[in-house]
Amino acid sequence: MRKRYEKIKVNRRYAWIRKDREDKIKGIEGLIFDCDGVIFDVSKSFREAIMKTVEWFFSTVMGVMVPQINFSHIQMFKNTGAFNNDWELTYAIITYYLTNLLANARKIELKDKCRGDITTTYSFFKELGSFLREIKESGGEDLEKYVEDVGVGGLEAVREKATRRLAEAWKVELDEARKVLEYVSPFEGEVYDENLIKRFFEEAYCGDKLFKEIYGVPAVFYRGKGLIENEKPIVRHKALKEIIGRGFPPIGIASGRMRKQTTPLLEKYRLEEYFDLDASTFLEEIEEKERELRREGRHVKLDKPNPYPLITTASKMRINSFAYVGDTIADVLACLNAETESGCNVVSVGVLCSAENKSEMLSKFLEFGCDVIIPTPNELPKVIGGVRK
Repeated sequence: MRKRYEKIKVNRRYAWIRKDREDKIKGIEGLIFDCDGVIFDVSKSFREAIMKTVEWFFSTVMGVMVPQINFSHIQMFKNTGAFNNDWELTYAIITYYLTNLLANARKIELKDKCRGDITTTYSFFKELGSFLREIKESGGEDLEKYVEDVGVGGLEAVREKATRRLAEAWKVELDEARKVLEYVSPFEGEVYDENLIKRFFEEAYCGDKLFKEIYGVPAVFYRGKGLIENEKPIVRHKALKEIIGRGFPPIGIASGRMRKQTTPLLEKYRLEEYFDLDASTFLEEIEEKERELRREGRHVKLDKPNPYPLITTASKMRINSFAYVGDTIADVLACLNAETESGCNVVSVGVLCSAENKSEMLSKFLEFGCDVIIPTPNELPKVIGGVRK
């Protein structure tokens, strides 16, 4: 059932507040921000990196033409709440096209893969591209139907759907189709070894200089400035000053991007003074905790919508009631999960500014019961402040 909202005017724009959550909003002790789409505009960086990586993989590496990806396609995946990780989203799109190509090809014989480093992996996919170039059309269902079927299942659902598609097309058992998909996956390994998708994505996003600083190895496929250079702040100094001026502590950040990619940007635009970076949780901390759990035999994904980044940041900030400001459905789900798991009062705040189709995003936020919906984070002081009076 859709919740009841009050629509209010703020700075000649509209915001929406859930009436049944006003008492919770009044009680917040602090704020935690997502980074992408809240602090910084990533439409010309991360979103562009997704599109560039898909195009590069098929046209440059494999020499196969597939339809071009756009922002609407990316938003479809984001709206499921299961693709907060842009590497995984990129892999999901590539898997969709690659599976369609394979399903229309003759069955692949599995040979010993010459894989293990980034250059031999590149050569492997060059050879696979030569094999698939005979396929004139990719066929298969359209991308929108694919996203609907995958739904909230995320990466596991992508792999399972691809497995079933190949098994049906080639008339083989699921285990055999699964082995083929593992054989041709460009998502094995990590950035610094054989993961072709992560490698090109990070080289394009960071640029060759920052890539080497972060990963300790030179860029192989991309030269020049990275797409990170396109990022500009969304949130203004004035809004951040007003938030702190209302008695809130410095703002925490809970984000799936790297700390090493975020801190220089905050410093570049002189925003770091408003944020509690020591309490914040970034990809490095998330991956370290995942490695720790794996050593204990527990294989758990801790990025959003898992509440781990939110709960960890709130704990370090020593607050039990907080608002988390995000721009995707995964952020709303992370808030719901954090409140359930921690017992804290967690208010979800959704911003519309990063969505290409803002009316569609508004409908999604309303559908998932987001507590507060605002045009940009700059309306936050007046909306939250107005409720807390």
